[in-house]
Amino acid sequence: MRGKNISGRLLLTATLIAILSLSTVNIRAQSGNEIVIGIVTDRTGALSYYGDMSINGFILGLMYSLNISSFETVVPNLEWKLKWQDKTIHIIAATNVPAGQQVPDPATATKAAEDLIQNKGAEILVGCSDSPSAIALTQIAEKYKVIFLVVPAADHEITKSYLNRYVFQISSTTWHDAIAGGTYAARLGKTVAFIAPSNSWGRSTVEAWSTVIQKNGGTVVADIYAPVTTTDFTPYIQALLASKAEVFVPVWSGATALTLYQQINASGVYQKMKVTSGIPDLATLNLLKMGLYLPNYEGMMKYAWNLPQNNPVNEWLVSKYVELYKKKALPTMGSVLAAFPLPDLFVGEGFVAGHALGLALKKTGGSTNSEKLISALEDLSFTSVKGDIKIRKEDHRTIQDMYIARIVWDNTALQKYYSEDDLPNIYKPFLKVGIFAPKYVDTIKSVTPPIEKNLYPPEAAQPQQPQQAQPAAPPQA
Repeated sequence: MRGKNISGRLLLTATLIAILSLSTVNIRAQSGNEIVIGIVTDRTGALSYYGDMSINGFILGLMYSLNISSFETVVPNLEWKLKWQDKTIHIIAATNVPAGQQVPDPATATKAAEDLIQNKGAEILVGCSDSPSAIALTQIAEKYKVIFLVVPAADHEITKSYLNRYVFQISSTTWHDAIAGGTYAARLGKTVAFIAPSNSWGRSTVEAWSTVIQKNGGTVVADIYAPVTTTDFTPYIQALLASKAEVFVPVWSGATALTLYQQINASGVYQKMKVTSGIPDLATLNLLKMGLYLPNYEGMMKYAWNLPQNNPVNEWLVSKYVELYKKKALPTMGSVLAAFPLPDLFVGEGFVAGHALGLALKKTGGSTNSEKLISALEDLSFTSVKGDIKIRKEDHRTIQDMYIARIVWDNTALQKYYSEDDLPNIYKPFLKVGIFAPKYVDTIKSVTPPIEKNLYPPEAAQPQQPQQAQPAAPPQA
């Protein structure tokens, strides 16, 4: 039954996309008071929940920074409208997943972005959930001279090999992950092994983590790559065990991550190695029961509702998110998978992007002129859901906080915010029994990635080394 329901939802989403392409024709041409933002991300397929999270966060971040109290849903999961002063802000989402497929595709992302710009009037782009699509859109941003806010794609190559002046990587990069998580991994043992997908994100993640681990006195004894579509990880786990590493860092995301962790658990890896990596989203931990296969798991996490400490902006986000969730009125309650009842992993990253854009629009007086927005975004500093943020002028990367957390069973989190009537059926059972949730361990403050490409190079630029995070305090039992 679940497969039929998902198929039906996919068909409905495809139909809505077709309707949208016919009904929304160059909104911007109708009035000078229109701002059109195009979001290219997964609206179907294996990473659709990543797209949901970033859209919810982005719209709420824009509302927070522009002091907008509400929004209008024009097409569910695909188009929204906000009123700001005398302007109307249109947010239009397009999928980068080909019809009938599960995996995002850079060529589809390119076509979607060009359609948003040429036919819908978008002058600002936001996206994507996967790094290959984001890399493709860096070229579209430069071709059409439109601002592109990258979120949540993390490959550091986006703002290294593919950086141009229109691209701002607001999301944390693989360097942020590595500086926080790699430093922590090196505390657990001195020999480290990886299993990662053989794509740009997987390789850039291993590269960055390896650099940080080595700077902290560790040695990488195996970097094992597998196709992103792998479902039988047996040979790769055998190679991992043969490495005799003290620490294992799994680097994986998407639909097959659960399979990887199930096979890691069944192979006895946890009994022979310490395992740490990035902590995944809460929906995956609970709905797919991945938490069952992550015993005593500690590691780096980008964001969850309870990790920012003493942060009024995050308190606003949690309050607004819960308010809208109870009304079934989040921007997207889930294009395929139901939205989690509390702000999840990429909601925070999306919020920072919307917050930054809102502040930039204030500085430009509402102008979407790319040169004015570039000037407004470069060196922009503000306090957001992840603490103090700075968008660096040199390479359009952010300086931001990261977190160390431990996965625990929490039987009070949902009860603090919801009654049974507030939740969709899929989450009702968790209200009484509890959820897998991150428990705060430490904040790695102001994580600063290296400058790998400088848009404004000084005459005698010196290469910068990645910041080494202060070691996190050992978790208390």
